[in-house]
Amino acid sequence: MNRLPMLVFSVVLTMTSGCGVIRNTLPSMDQVIQDAKVSAREPATWLPLATAAAIGVTGTDNRITDWAVDETPIYGSQSRAGKVSDNLRDALVAGMVLSSVFAPTGTTDNAFPTRRVTANALTFGLIGGIVGIGKVTVGRERPNNRDDRSFPSGHSSAAFSSAILIEQNFNATVEKPWLRKSIKTGTYVSAAAVAWARVEAEEHHPIDVLVSAGLSNFIVKTFYSSIVSGDQNANTPLALEVGRQGFLVKFDHSF
Repeated sequence: MNRLPMLVFSVVLTMTSGCGVIRNTLPSMDQVIQDAKVSAREPATWLPLATAAAIGVTGTDNRITDWAVDETPIYGSQSRAGKVSDNLRDALVAGMVLSSVFAPTGTTDNAFPTRRVTANALTFGLIGGIVGIGKVTVGRERPNNRDDRSFPSGHSSAAFSSAILIEQNFNATVEKPWLRKSIKTGTYVSAAAVAWARVEAEEHHPIDVLVSAGLSNFIVKTFYSSIVSGDQNANTPLALEVGRQGFLVKFDHSF
């Protein structure tokens, strides 16, 4: 993931939070484990991972990539696929940032949505960290041989995590079912478009983007639920110090 999303998040939070420091509490480990079990059972988590495993077992990963690159059936060219993946990813990230701060809270006091913003920042940052570690650890070569950081896909992880967070940001307060479904469908289709564009652009293999999709759903659903809906009396404080050049997450806990 590039630096732009973090800068956008930092500027928006600084403007809206005033002092630039947001304090919250982390949920208990029991709560996180409980939510992780629920997230792991969701089709949006296990289905992409199972599909990636099937592609790996059948040895069709490279063949699908070669076909997508040669035919470019959706985007028509590699360069167009690359531009679409960049633009759609940035749009989804911007939507996630804005909805985390400005989506309705369901209350009348207009208080700053601390827990929701914390959930968005923490999960998005966590996914970015995992992606970065995965790229260095696995060292898989990209289809275009540009470097050895093909797995997992940063674009796909950013797109899917943003799409899921947008859905969650609106889910609790949007009353009309058709509107909730429209938001979910629009963001998820956009994220899938980003993922496939990375394959047609010869930047990633199908396995790279599928694992990114499943991992993003698992992490977002686990931590968003734990932080936003978890124990309000949890005793592990978290401080999110925000500046225009980035943000720093601090934990304060006695062992």
